[in-house]
Formats: sequence, structure tokens, C-alpha cells
Amino acid sequence: MKIIFITREGYQLSGARVRCYGFAKQLSRLGFQTQVFSFADRLGAKYGEKEFEMPLGEKLKYNILAFKKLVKENRNSIFFLQRFNYHALAPLLVSLVGKNKVIFDCDDWNIRENPRYYWVFPSSKMEYLTRKTAGYSAACIAASRYLRDYLSSFNSKVEYIPTGVDTDFFTPAKKREGSKVVFSWAGTVYSPQMRDNIIFLLNCFKEVARFKNNVFIRFAGCGKYYQKLKNEFADSRYRERVKFYDWINAGKMPEHLADIDIGLLPLIQNSRFNQAKSPTKLFEYMSMAKPVVASATGEASFIIRPGETGFLAKNKSEFIAGMLRLAEDSRLRKEAGQQARKEAIRAYSLKFLGKQLAGLIDNL
Repeated sequence: MKIIFITREGYQLSGARVRCYGFAKQLSRLGFQTQVFSFADRLGAKYGEKEFEMPLGEKLKYNILAFKKLVKENRNSIFFLQRFNYHALAPLLVSLVGKNKVIFDCDDWNIRENPRYYWVFPSSKMEYLTRKTAGYSAACIAASRYLRDYLSSFNSKVEYIPTGVDTDFFTPAKKREGSKVVFSWAGTVYSPQMRDNIIFLLNCFKEVARFKNNVFIRFAGCGKYYQKLKNEFADSRYRERVKFYDWINAGKMPEHLADIDIGLLPLIQNSRFNQAKSPTKLFEYMSMAKPVVASATGEASFIIRPGETGFLAKNKSEFIAGMLRLAEDSRLRKEAGQQARKEAIRAYSLKFLGKQLAGLIDNL
């Protein structure tokens, strides 16, 4: 039996890096034959923000190329379809022809925020095709509890497997000397909602900085709104304590996180996107033994143990309070970070999640 992980994204994005390359590596260690079929890495397709530049004809071209390669696979090969998007066409067609089983992996809400149905006509074609793909698949994997509940309406075999982290790669480093306390946020900023989350975080930091002269914050990201934020903050009175880094490659992220003290995860909108999100950076912070202050939205609410591995915040004042609490107490930072690391190894390491995925495949 061969498991073929199919993604439209490249290695640098977490959907491909963790849920395809990472899971494939773990299954390989457990004796499975695996392969990652990335439209970006193997066929040269654009991904991330650049994917918006691809016309329909180009997407069809890549699907034709993928079909010609995938149709040659043995019918016993299982297609692990990571998310539903344009790249789903080829493996689903091959599955219909060759009877290959499909495992549908959903780790994001990448469809309209509030899709509706007018009799049998959907307002969102993406949502309609997502639920049809879920129903067609031999099993579904949900990266969040929200997605698990959603997919369960269309398929009786839905397994909750969060994104997780490679705890052998993201390992704690020697503590930096000095009294400086560094907060961290990393990710993409390609929508107004993501921009609002960062503005919220900057405003929270300004309040913390009023009381603490030794606090700093570092951002690392990309996206069309990210550069605008950098320019807008240039005139702030706290600009000397705020550092904006460009996108950091996955291989360099542990080095970047080794030099910070507290991770931040602001999700201020109570949206389906935020409810469904499996927070990759949260797991990476935890694996690096860093406590986290997060909005009490979506998966973070189930993962963080308040006061033990970090703090959850329902509003701005609670977010500021959590940041201040950790900034003021070095012992709490250390103990919470150690507990976060233990939790990451216990429940969110790729080794642990790989065994869970292997069990699902064996049952198929």
C-alpha cells in the first residue's frame, strides 16, 4: 500500500510542510510507502499569494499533468488530498477511474464565511464541492474540532488530527542572558482581518510597554498588508522596541524562536476561519518551551491551559493582562514553557500524530 500526499502548496507553507511532508515522514518510519505530490514543488505551480495570479487555464494545465502521473499509480494507492482547491480535480478523477481510495484532509476554512443554500443552489461553490468531496472520501481528517463537527455531517469517518509540530526539530535552546523580554508573532497577513489582528496586537503591546521598559516585540511574516503595517508603525514612539522581519524559511524558524520569550496568537474575530484554524505557530511555540498568550477563540481554547502553559484572553484587557503577567514573572515563564513543551510532546508531536494517522489508514 502506498500513501500519496497531494497538495497544491509548497514546502514553506504549513499545510504542505507539516500535513504532507511531515506526516509522510512519520508514516514512512512506521513502514508505509509514501510520496508527496506537490503541485508547487513537483510541477512548478505558484502557491501562497502568487496563486491568485494563476488563470483558470493554467490551473487546468497542472491538473492535466497531475492526472497523467497519478493515473499510473496502483489502484491500491491511497490519495491523501490536503484541502479542497483547484488541485483536487486530478486526484478525484483518477480515483473515479482507478478506484483509488481518498482521504480528505481539511485544516482550514478556505470557503465563504457564511455560505447559504437557496433550495438546492449554493451561494458558495467551494463549500458545495467541499461537502461533496467529504462525502465521497473513504475517511476525512479534521485539524480542528470545529472542522471535525462540520465534516461529520457528510462523512461518518472523521478523525481529529491537529497540525502538530516536529518536536525533534523545534527544541528548546539555551536561555538568552539579560532582563529583556521579547514577544513574538509570525505568519502571513494577506487579508484585512489578519491586518486587524496585528493592529490589535500592536495596541496591546503599546499598553504593556507603558509599564515595562524591558519589553520588545518581533514580527516575522509576509503578505500585501504586512508591508503596509511596517510603514504605518514607523512613526510610533515605540518603534525602537518593535522589529519587523520578512518571511523566515521553515528551516530557520527554530533559530528565530530561540531568541524570544513569549508567543502571541491574536484572533479577534469570532469567524469560521478562526474557529477552524489549526494554529501551527502555537504548536511551534510550545515545542520550543515558550508560553503563549492567545485569544480564547477556536483551537487555542482547547490547547492552552490558563496559568499552566500560557493565558487565554476574551478581550483586549485580558490579552494585555496575560502579556504583563508573563513579562513580569520570569519563573512563571520558565515553568509555563516547560509544561508547554511536555504537552507538545505528549499530544501534538508528529510522532504521536503519525501513529494516529497510521491507525486510521490500517482501519481502511
